[in-house]
Amino acid sequence: MYCPISLFRFMPRLLAVLLICHWAVAGADETDAGKAIETLLNSGRLPLLARADFSEQRPALARLYGANGNRPLWFGAANPAQNREQALAVLRNAADDGLDPRHYDAERLAEYARQAGSAPADAVAGYDVALTVALLRYADDLHSGRVDPRKLDYPAQLGTLRPQPDLAAVLQRHLHMQSLAKLPAELAPDNEQYRLLKRALADFRRQTPNAAAGLAFARSLHPGDRDAQLPELRRRLRELSLLGSPAAADAGQTGDEYDPATVAAIMQLQDQQGLKADGVIGRQTLALLNQSVPEKIAAIELAMERIRWLPKSAGGPHIVVNIPAFQLWAFKDTQDQQPLRMKVIVGKAPENLTPMLAEDMKYLEFMPYWNIPKSIMDKEILPKLEGDEAFLDDQDIELVERFSDDEQAEDIVADLRQGRLRARQRPGAKNPLGRVKFVFPNKADVYLHDTPGKAAFNRDRRDLSHGCVRVAEAEKLAEFVLDGQEGWSLESIRQAMAGPKTQRVSLKKSVPVLFFYATAFVDRDGQPRFYPDIYGYDAALRNALNKLAPENGAQLTSKGNATSGG
Repeated sequence: MYCPISLFRFMPRLLAVLLICHWAVAGADETDAGKAIETLLNSGRLPLLARADFSEQRPALARLYGANGNRPLWFGAANPAQNREQALAVLRNAADDGLDPRHYDAERLAEYARQAGSAPADAVAGYDVALTVALLRYADDLHSGRVDPRKLDYPAQLGTLRPQPDLAAVLQRHLHMQSLAKLPAELAPDNEQYRLLKRALADFRRQTPNAAAGLAFARSLHPGDRDAQLPELRRRLRELSLLGSPAAADAGQTGDEYDPATVAAIMQLQDQQGLKADGVIGRQTLALLNQSVPEKIAAIELAMERIRWLPKSAGGPHIVVNIPAFQLWAFKDTQDQQPLRMKVIVGKAPENLTPMLAEDMKYLEFMPYWNIPKSIMDKEILPKLEGDEAFLDDQDIELVERFSDDEQAEDIVADLRQGRLRARQRPGAKNPLGRVKFVFPNKADVYLHDTPGKAAFNRDRRDLSHGCVRVAEAEKLAEFVLDGQEGWSLESIRQAMAGPKTQRVSLKKSVPVLFFYATAFVDRDGQPRFYPDIYGYDAALRNALNKLAPENGAQLTSKGNATSGG
């Protein structure tokens, strides 16, 4: 092909001119985008988002964009497409951690990304800031939860003890490393229960919701009874991995008789849930069998939200009480696969609710006195004392002067009612604290303690106390707490629990105690358990999540009060 030599001579100049024009256009676009970003950041509002007000994110946005000269972080030739794609994928997959992608505008942001290539600079600036806002919101929700627990009247330490990350620095680092896909793993709670719940959530999401009607028996179903719903009952037990497949079933497992194999499966379910394992299908067992997949998913999501409020998991021995499960677990460490587990009795709904808390156990008290709270004195003891002058002596209750210079009380009832006298119950068989109490100082003045009333642990629903938590196996719990402490063995613990005197034992190393509320909980066998919402906390949290918006200042549900002792 013939080409004049003069054309070759001018080619470098022509290319230079074209490049200069390209750079000039790109520079103009960057300048326009930078001005648009600055204007948006100053406004604090972005109508491109479902929640336009992003004032909470403005400080982090100012740092991120300020460090980048107010240029776009996600769009434009200078920014790796991988960062944008990973950020959009993180938001799209928010449901993996029990969050809703719609809260982070995942779909509309993906559409903005598709439009960005042909959009003007000011539009691209809006898309860029919108993606950053959404990612900051997601990161904060994943780490700390969507709801501030203090707005639900939970103790102040919930939601405040976990170190708060510098989200601007975290995003900046992942942008530089092009590693935004790792953001969820970095910010999610480092908590074994959280990981187990996340796995269970994924399993339930893969299941097809059962359209069958709920089981409904005319009365409690006892072993040997007959009912046409037995095949459906067995199918549900197989879904729960509690009964073998039909091919492996005996002939007796195919009819309408409540046969021994099915009874055994129900007893296993009841034992897992902390219910009385008698094989009788009553109201609570039936509720477990009828719980739908969407209901289980919702319960898991709420449990994961609450875990985001908790302080970092303790590394050594720690105790967890799950209030609606009526269960206590004592773990040697976070990897303990066989923790000490026992039934507990918690505060009665709705008037004496056991609070959620995270505190450190400081000491035990063997053969404790029970200092009777004034509320219990007024409501329960004084009415009996008014009708029976010997009541205090019969119950081993002694009076203590509140002020040393008080004159001898003449009207005991009046003095007790007005607080001039106080009363305490001596150690012994009638003392409701039993033979030992476990103390972790807290504002609600609640604690763990033994009880002489062992029969109550056979009940399915065990919200019976005044707010403290009664434990079924106090001796084993004392052995766990004092393990490794010099001078204490099982034998010395038994002697202290049978001794004539009150004995306080300070712990050389405090033991973290968590009173938690989760209607979904995965035990160390990997099987999820589901419990009734006895205090209505799930309903309150669900309501708060549904109403949540930066502009919404709705009053959230408050909690009842516990009373120490009982």
